Amino acid sequence: MKIINVLPPAIYNRLAAGEVVENPASIVKELLENSLDANAQHITVQIINGGIDEIVIIDDGEGVAEKELPKVFMPHATSKIKTAEDIDSIQSLGFRGEALASIASVAKVSFTSKPAGQDYAVQINQDNEQQYTGGNNGTTVRVSNLFYNTPARKKFLRSANIEKNHVTQVLHEIVFANPNCHFRYYVDQQLILDYRGQGLATAMELIYNINAKHLIPLQNESQGISVDGYISNLSLSKINKDRQVVIINGRVVNGGLIGATINETMSNYLPVKEYPVFVLHFKVAVNCVDVNVHPQKREVRFEKRDEIIEFVRQSITKTMEAFFLSQISAIAQSNRQENIVHQKPVEPVNSVTEITNGSSDKAQITGYSFSPDKIESSTVLIQSLEKLGENNETLKSAPNILNNINIIEPLYGVQTSSFLENHFTVLGQVFDTYLLVRTRESLLIIDQHAMAERMNYDRFRKDIDQSTIQSQGLLTPLIISVTPKEMIRFTEIKSMLQSFGFDCDEFGEDSVRISAVPSIMVNASLKDFIKVILNDKTVVSDNISELVKHRVATAACKASIKAGDVLSSVQIETFMNNYFETKNVPLCPHGRPIMLVFNQNKLETLFARK
Repeated sequence: MKIINVLPPAIYNRLAAGEVVENPASIVKELLENSLDANAQHITVQIINGGIDEIVIIDDGEGVAEKELPKVFMPHATSKIKTAEDIDSIQSLGFRGEALASIASVAKVSFTSKPAGQDYAVQINQDNEQQYTGGNNGTTVRVSNLFYNTPARKKFLRSANIEKNHVTQVLHEIVFANPNCHFRYYVDQQLILDYRGQGLATAMELIYNINAKHLIPLQNESQGISVDGYISNLSLSKINKDRQVVIINGRVVNGGLIGATINETMSNYLPVKEYPVFVLHFKVAVNCVDVNVHPQKREVRFEKRDEIIEFVRQSITKTMEAFFLSQISAIAQSNRQENIVHQKPVEPVNSVTEITNGSSDKAQITGYSFSPDKIESSTVLIQSLEKLGENNETLKSAPNILNNINIIEPLYGVQTSSFLENHFTVLGQVFDTYLLVRTRESLLIIDQHAMAERMNYDRFRKDIDQSTIQSQGLLTPLIISVTPKEMIRFTEIKSMLQSFGFDCDEFGEDSVRISAVPSIMVNASLKDFIKVILNDKTVVSDNISELVKHRVATAACKASIKAGDVLSSVQIETFMNNYFETKNVPLCPHGRPIMLVFNQNKLETLFARK
């Protein structure tokens, strides 16, 4: 029969450390929470070699009395709770009494403390060796040589730079949760952050490198639940959720239910697949939220889940409606001022409005067509098109013409080589966006940007596959600020980007430097590309090479000829020859048709000649 063993503290502490101590960042989080529970207002964090060699947390909190020091490394020794009933009303950040015992089981730890009223400080280590020393009021915890006694755990740590970024991320979250405290952060003895407790908006400006004018204050309270913080306006939306922080009763938690509800509600106001920036503090009655769910205390559960969801929705909706009303009011005020200057304001153009040409009273142009650079339409369709709508309804836009009367089906999967059987003639450019080209049998209307995208995408994919990419140095290196999470992803895909023609490396603690790019991407929006690729979580996967390759090629598309670029006849002819020689499928990389094709029979049908 098997014997049941009672494990000694040295073993069960090390087992508990596997849950509590994942990396240097988890140690920093636990120690910072202890400092905040001790009512510290000034906290200094120091790390060496990403926190692997050393972590030091210095605070001005209440400290620990000399007679209590022998208990600090005992497992399940805590000043936060006394009875089982206290678990249902936890208001402190730490409460299990596991942190110091777990940390001390996998690292060398010294704990120095001096409470107010005690004339000296006392230092104790995990072996309970004590000595008297000097010092200011508060506590200093020094953790060194992490995982020295568990080499299997140590080899799974990431590089010092990645571990440093994890620590930085934790520190940023703690600052957001405690925006009135003073934090100093040193990395390898260099001061990285000196935040002096100027409030949440300033903290978001400093850490996220944004302008506070793009932040909307969000406050609400209802039935024992309250929220206070900031959410971004529509000009600051992001393609990722990295800059979203949910804080419940002072504790930073995973977004979970609240984060999902915020993003769902904001989807009514933002473009598809864009997300707001926010840092929001929620206060919920302690007996209605369970924080004792996960060893790292990153998850919580709510007793009244539906009430939380409804409260969050109402808070976001109320805030955004007020924001839009304020914007409308500002626009109305601006319009009133303009009307004072212009005695005769311009009348808006309605459907079937007659447009005259100076002395003529006869309508020459009616209808609408889509202008790619304006929300409103412009009157450009000849009057005869009015009769082409279904049930004789007036056609209000060029897209409606194409959709309603089905001029032509997109040529999905059809090679363009068939057009080479006959010579083509360039007729010109319309709206600086569409090319008119005639063959012997057809009239082609071509989206110049979509066609250029197709050509650049295929050419760059071919260069990647054949390893023939040519790089071009930038006159001035591009410096891009990144978050700690973005820096972690950059280190993971840097070598691959270099193989694709980028000369890129880390630049300081929170920036990336781009010195050269693939020649085809010189005119691309490099900052947007880097941000997209660093925040696409699917990039870091088993299929990383193919995914990065696709995104690099797609970014090359953005450097293509664009709608609004004026082309000469010679440029158009050269452009068309290059395209036809590639024998591409006439779809852009995003699936949109490159051209519409009208043969003579179709045109004669449209003009009622047949």
